[in-house]
Amino acid sequence: MDEQNRKTIALISFMRSFITVFFNIFFNIYVLKIINDVGFVIKVNLISLIFGFTFNTIILKHINGKNAKYIYRSSFILLVVCIGLLLGLKENIIKYIFLFKMLYALQEVSFYAPLELITMGANSHKTFSSFQANMNIISNIATIVTPAFSGLIIEKFSYNILFIILIIEAIVIIITSTKISNFYIEDRKVNIKEFWNKTKKYPHMKDIYKCMFYRRISAQGAIVDLLPIILFLKLGSEFSVGAYNAVFAILSICALSLLKLINKKNTKKKFYVPLAIIIFASTIILVCIPSYEAILIYYICMKTLGKVIESESCSAVYEAINVQELSKYNREHDIVFNVYMFVGQVISYSLTYILYTYFYNENILSVVVSVLMFFLIISCKYLQRTNNFLQEND
Repeated sequence: MDEQNRKTIALISFMRSFITVFFNIFFNIYVLKIINDVGFVIKVNLISLIFGFTFNTIILKHINGKNAKYIYRSSFILLVVCIGLLLGLKENIIKYIFLFKMLYALQEVSFYAPLELITMGANSHKTFSSFQANMNIISNIATIVTPAFSGLIIEKFSYNILFIILIIEAIVIIITSTKISNFYIEDRKVNIKEFWNKTKKYPHMKDIYKCMFYRRISAQGAIVDLLPIILFLKLGSEFSVGAYNAVFAILSICALSLLKLINKKNTKKKFYVPLAIIIFASTIILVCIPSYEAILIYYICMKTLGKVIESESCSAVYEAINVQELSKYNREHDIVFNVYMFVGQVISYSLTYILYTYFYNENILSVVVSVLMFFLIISCKYLQRTNNFLQEND
């Protein structure tokens, strides 16, 4: 992939981040305000996971150098359709929520599946961590302005005005995507069995899969949907939620910029588990003292220390395949680690749904957060082992 393509893809990722912010922060709040049931929101997102996993497996099995570009571009058309449904159906979107979630899951997979394969093929071990940090910084720059802006539009005007703005942006992305000249993906038949047998010689592969499994139970599971809801229930305002997330985005950029400096010094990283322990300790405070200040402490930990762990986990999962005879098995690798992540997410959402539904009390959401974040410590243990292997074999 040439430099122009990399710049175009980075620009698209940046612009798409503005739309992603809405779905990550405000969509569940939008549904919650219509239905007034946190349990329903959790159940809807659990079903969405199943859609996403199914589509991801199908696309990864059939994607090739000829169709990758069209699959990638189709994600933006589907994005326009999804936002159009929100604009047209308004509160009635609840009646078609599972159809909507199916379409949204398809557009997400159509975007990320080609992007992940291109990313794995366009970077070496020496560039992966910094590249991933750069992509996260680009995403967080968008989230500085977007949450407060979106919250302001919602409160001063309506969700519908915001949907119109998002549709216009999605159309601009479609036009920008036409500048991508090629997507190089090796055209060959997927052979998961052959790949799995070869990974037996490389213990770090199992380590990174376990890392992603536990990370999807914890920091990238149900917690992603719970955090905006918890903040909204405490603040009661979309604008306030947006403003706080803008501040958190600035903190994330500072943390990731520090990570880039650490990467430049090429020092051994031994901080993954300690960072996870600090985050888990902040959830214990949240359970014991369910106050506004405790929520802020946890949020700050997640948006700084958690972002560093997320960036390093993502770069490690891409780096892991770039060793000796495994490098040609990008699609097989993508399918396998997505299976691990899917199972982890299903456990995360199921556990959250059970705890919330059957053991409900005023502090149950804080308890759920604490239970989930314990698994981040286990995830970081496997991340550390993977990173040790990659550094030793660099």
